[in-house]
Amino acid sequence: MKAFEFFEHTADIGVHAYGRTLEELFINAARALYEVQGRFDLADRRMLKAEMEARSLDELFVRWLSELVYRLSAEGVCFKHFRLQFTGDQKLVAQMEGGAVDFGHSEVSEEVKAITYHQLSVKQTADGWMATVIFDV
Repeated sequence: MKAFEFFEHTADIGVHAYGRTLEELFINAARALYEVQGRFDLADRRMLKAEMEARSLDELFVRWLSELVYRLSAEGVCFKHFRLQFTGDQKLVAQMEGGAVDFGHSEVSEEVKAITYHQLSVKQTADGWMATVIFDV
């Protein structure tokens, strides 16, 4: 199963992410998010735990990716490894390993400004899970 694929969207970047499990889906979407933005070398290593709740799985998916966008844009931190735990469709506890980006040795391409709800879909399929999301660049 492929992890993700990009699709054309007017002025933004669309992604179809896939996973055999919900955890794998969220991780593959995170990897797509980072791939759009470039290749990041890390200056240090750190662990971070983040907890988030939402009213729906779609909203939780957006909050997850928005957390990663915030950490990169505001704090200059990128994550490479994830361990996720879900409580139903409404709560996520994420343990993330990464570090501060060494921008002098990284290749930055696009800046994702936001995760949109436009065309957003998170659904279970016969093979696992699939999500469609648009990154505002």
